[in-house]
Amino acid sequence: SEIEVKKNERQELAPKIPAELLDLYEKVREKNAGIGAVRLVGDTCQGCRLTITTVELQKIKALPADELVRCEECRRILIRI
Repeated sequence: SEIEVKKNERQELAPKIPAELLDLYEKVREKNAGIGAVRLVGDTCQGCRLTITTVELQKIKALPADELVRCEECRRILIRI
């Protein structure tokens, strides 16, 4: 039943996401065991668990908050919190 709840939530949210972003997410998800977006915690991608270099991390921090960022290693979408 929890899966059904999550599917319903997804159906409600998906139309609010720009089609280009949703398409990218689905493509990344297909290639990465069903996980298309992960959190960036400190300097670590929570998808591949690899540390992002200091130089790359500085570049990411300098980007606008709404700029799409992807892990250089696993290519998942990084969620900056």
